[in-house]
Amino acid sequence: MAEAEASFSESTKRILLLAVPAALALVTQGAINQVDMLFIGHLGGSWDPMYSGVDISDAARNELATKIKDGQAAIGISMKLLWLYAGFLSSLAIGTQAMVARRFGEGDRPMAGAVALNSIAAAFISSVFVTVVAIVLLPACFEMISAGALGVIEQGVLYARIRLLAIGVIVMTASVRSFFDGIGRTYIFMWVAIFMNTLNVVLDYGLVFGAWGLPRMEVEGAAWASAISAAIGLVVLFGWLFLKDYKGYQVFHWKRLRIKMMWRVVTFSLPNGIATALMTLGFLAFDKVIAMIDEVRVERALTEAGYVVSNLSMTARTEIMDQLGTGTALFQSIHQVVIAVMMLFFMTGFGFGSAASTLVSHELGAGLLRGARRIGWRTVLVGGVIVSLFGVLLAIFPAQVAAIFNPQDPAFQAAAVAPLRLVGLCAFLPAGALIFSQALYSAGMPVFVAVVTTVGIVWLVPGSYLLGITFDFGLFGAWIAAIGFTLILFVAMGLMWVSDRWKKIDI
Repeated sequence: MAEAEASFSESTKRILLLAVPAALALVTQGAINQVDMLFIGHLGGSWDPMYSGVDISDAARNELATKIKDGQAAIGISMKLLWLYAGFLSSLAIGTQAMVARRFGEGDRPMAGAVALNSIAAAFISSVFVTVVAIVLLPACFEMISAGALGVIEQGVLYARIRLLAIGVIVMTASVRSFFDGIGRTYIFMWVAIFMNTLNVVLDYGLVFGAWGLPRMEVEGAAWASAISAAIGLVVLFGWLFLKDYKGYQVFHWKRLRIKMMWRVVTFSLPNGIATALMTLGFLAFDKVIAMIDEVRVERALTEAGYVVSNLSMTARTEIMDQLGTGTALFQSIHQVVIAVMMLFFMTGFGFGSAASTLVSHELGAGLLRGARRIGWRTVLVGGVIVSLFGVLLAIFPAQVAAIFNPQDPAFQAAAVAPLRLVGLCAFLPAGALIFSQALYSAGMPVFVAVVTTVGIVWLVPGSYLLGITFDFGLFGAWIAAIGFTLILFVAMGLMWVSDRWKKIDI
């Protein structure tokens, strides 16, 4: 019997019903990190009760400007370290969603619930060990990435140590979210994520600035705000599983815990975990290249100011650059803000990718091969157009976006314009690559996605060094290399989707 072809409008409606809640949820969840940067960027500004109506000296203003740049750079690097560990383990969600969606498409609800239960158990067990390792290695990681930026190292270790304690929370949240996404209830995590981020905003204001009688903790306060809001969000998400609508899935029937099923979820997800870890390591190496570009900038500034750089200690360099007003981490700070903005495109693409994963799995589970291919293409088109609209706005208003994150530093805003505009103009590439990757995961091709991601990383690090340092294009040159990374992923995964080799893989 021939498959009935859904109209484009019908397909678009199905895509948007799943993708919009998923995208909003992921953007909102990801915005926790952007909110931390945002509040640190307003230290000493109009949001800060301690400085409201207070005139401060130029020296104090320069000190605050350096603290802001160091803090934002520290948060950005911390996020990648967190994602190196939590992202690797959270890849369980990819396998979980694909397997839950396939069982849902087959009409086997109890088995879909069993997949979720075993995924949650695997997430908890694995995160305990990884958390200990991550905290032990933390200081060495920061010293390797940001050597020469003492403020970044100090604030980064402080912030990341607290956030790393929440690895288990992040990983279990991803497993529960993937269950709801797999059965088509993407709106559930959307509401939980909105609640989490609202709570994070309130806690950030109180703990960063010391409002409402809470202690003023600045960067450390931002870390506690994020960790607490994430933990409360997980409790709410677990509570949703106990509602009567989900009793048929038998998620918490503990007798359904099986080492074999845990291992199946883990092995299916492992290629994605490896790809995520490699990509994160690549972006940490990318951070190191940006730090090296900052070192070149600092040496040039000190030389132009009449200093003999070789005679200056790292502490002396930091103090002099603070007095000059740009600090030692100007480009690192801008770089992390650009990544924070780009992550909004990534997360939107991930939301549409989640929709593609669910819809493709449902179609394959029902034996509708042509429908699976068609829904994948249409999700890329719809998601790409929506992300591109936001990208155009960023390309038109890059200075205004930079000012949101650091309203008190004209040098920061001016230097951020070019990379922000570049990211806006190329927004379609990371979004499209993510949608294709999620569709291919759901179809049973995690190894291919991991290999392509690795190839992209092999270009990113030497490419950013070549363009940023060797050819002396600086921060903008490094970001051209980053766009090249997204182009590699988009083209390779698009070609695989065209090939149809994924259609009959059993998961």
